[in-house]
Parts: sequence; structure tokens; C-alpha cells
Amino acid sequence: MTLPHPVLTFLSLACVQPQLFDCFSCVKTSKYRKHMTDRNNNCRKGLSVAKEKLIHAIKRIQHELDECREEECEMYIESVGVENSFDVLEREVRSEFQNLHRFLDEEESMDLERLRKARQKQVKLLRGRERRIAEQGKDLERAIMTLNSKLAEEDSPKLLKEIKDLLKRQVFFVPPPEVETEVRAGQFVGPIQYRIWKHMKSCLYPNITAVTFDPDTAHPLLTVSPSRTSMWFEEDKDVRGCQANPRRFHYYYCVFGQQGFTTGRHYWEVEVGHKTSWRLGVARDDVPRGEMAHSGTMSGIWTLALKGGAVVACTDPEPTGLCVSSRLARIGVFLDCEQEEVSFYNAVSMAPLYTFSLGAVGVPLVPFFNPCDADDGRNTAPLAIFSPSL
Repeated sequence: MTLPHPVLTFLSLACVQPQLFDCFSCVKTSKYRKHMTDRNNNCRKGLSVAKEKLIHAIKRIQHELDECREEECEMYIESVGVENSFDVLEREVRSEFQNLHRFLDEEESMDLERLRKARQKQVKLLRGRERRIAEQGKDLERAIMTLNSKLAEEDSPKLLKEIKDLLKRQVFFVPPPEVETEVRAGQFVGPIQYRIWKHMKSCLYPNITAVTFDPDTAHPLLTVSPSRTSMWFEEDKDVRGCQANPRRFHYYYCVFGQQGFTTGRHYWEVEVGHKTSWRLGVARDDVPRGEMAHSGTMSGIWTLALKGGAVVACTDPEPTGLCVSSRLARIGVFLDCEQEEVSFYNAVSMAPLYTFSLGAVGVPLVPFFNPCDADDGRNTAPLAIFSPSL
């Protein structure tokens, strides 16, 4: 085999090189353009997808912004409503204190007027006695002057007669009747605060409501006292004589108060200090007397309870625990039908415990009581209506 001559090979390549180079250049340019086209297409597709996502993000954020603005507006409206509610409460508190101030001002004015009249009367009597004494003093002075003048006259039968007549008409000092001069504070001060407190009963609103238990609604194992002011649970009670009554509770150990309320403000107190469990408050008059799916606010019962040593508000679906600093001896219940609220207080200190919003009820509300079971003999003390004496 004959190998090509190197010089001839070089010359051959030199002759064809420009054509080869032109061909290579065209191929390279074509691939580059295709690459750039593909790249631009991919970029446009990527930008299109990204812009669509960006549009979706903008719409979502705009939606979030609209919700945020709406929530902000609602919160502003709520804050204004809360401020208005507190303004109303402030006016009510001021009005209540103004009534008390007005009552105290009237009592003060009456006491001061009584004191002023007693002062005028006593001073008038003393001044009258002083005046009568002064008049007698003047009469005695005139008598002395007259008698002295007779002593200076010359002796004569006429003088003797005049002296005898003067001696018959002698003037004597007769003290007027004594006048009381002691000022007794007990008539005007004394236990003034207690006295005013007694008088304040007439302007108390609400006054203490006379609540009693309704034995016709009492569970058969509950015993109501003859006065209907206390009741207790008896586990071994003979219930054969208990008359059937559609108003009677037969599942829960409950009893209603005799009184029902649809208007006004009412306040009563219940003694609970010797019990380990209890429940009390208000309820709709038409609550079921048997087992209920809910035994709290959803069934129309608004109560506080002592359970397991803790005081709770019987809210639905779960009870609300309350922070009570000391053992409760007496519970105050305040029903405000106009404000549609029932509030509970530590009746000893009048510290507020909890307030329920009732909403529109539409039926009478009655006091509600549950002394709970005997708890193995630890919870036999009665629930008793406490009647504060003013």
C-alpha cells in the first residue's frame, strides 16, 4: 500500500479547507439559533407560568387584605360597641350613686332641719326666761329707788302712811320655771348610720326579694321545710306519699322557687357554707323535669355550682372554672330582666363571681336550686334562703 505524500496531503487540505470551514460554520450557527430559540421559548413558557402564579398570589393576597380590612372594620365596630356599653354602664352607676346621694342629702336636710327647730325652740324658751328675769330685775330696781326716796323725805304722817302702803306692796323675785339646757346628742346623732341605713330600705332597688321554695316542683327525695325557706336531700326518704305532679323534677335533685319573674330586677341570697356540693341560679319555667340532653345554658338553666371543691359556672358545652379566693358561705343572685342578665356574688363581701347573658327568654324565669346528693353523709346540710335584715 502506497501512503500519500505529506506534501500532497497538505496541499489537498489547503485547497478544500475554506469549504469545510464554511460548512462547519453553518452547522454551528444553525445549532446555536435552535438552542437560543428553544431557550427563549422555555423562558417565555416559564415566565408565563410564573406570571400566572404571581396573578394567583396577588388575588390571594388581595383576598387576604379584604378579609383583614373587613376584620379590622368589625373590630372597630365592636370596640365602639364595647365603649358605648361601658358608657351606658357608667351612666347607670352614676345614676345609682346620684340616687344614693340624693337620698342622703334629703336625710341630712331633714336631720339638720329637725336640729334647727329643736335649737330654735330651746333657745326661745331660754331667752324668754332671761327676759322675764330681766323684767323682774327692773321692777326690783324701781322698788329700791322708790323706797330710798321715801327714806330721804321728811318725817310726816303722810310719809308714814306711804311707807306702810309700800311695805304692803313689796316686790319679790320669783324665778320663772326652769328650762331644759342640756343638749342630748342621742336625739340627733346616736347610731345615725344605722338609722339612715334603716331608712334606706325604702329606696333600695332592687330590694331583697322574698324567695321561697315550691314543694310541688321538688324531687321526691328532697324535703322542704314548713316555712319553705330551707330544703335538703334525704337518701332514705319514704316517697310513697309523694303525689305525682307534672311540675315535679323526677330525675335531678332540683326544686324551683315559688316566684317567677318576667320584668324588673330581683335579688336573693342562699346559704351554702356547710355544704360540699350545690347548684343554684335561675331557669326557664318550662325546662324538662326529667333527664336533659344538656343541663346548662343550652337547656335554659343558668347556674353556679360547687363540684369537687371547685366553684364553676355551668356553661355549655363545658363548665367554666371560677377563681374564688375564699370558701363561699352565702351566694347572692341578681336577676335583671331588662338587661337580660343574671349575676352571682359572694354575698358576704359582695364580690362579683360570674354573669350570664340570658338573651330573650320569652317565659318566666324562676329561682333554681339543687342541694346535690348526700355525698356519703358529708353533704346533708340544707340549702337555705337567707333574708338580710336592714
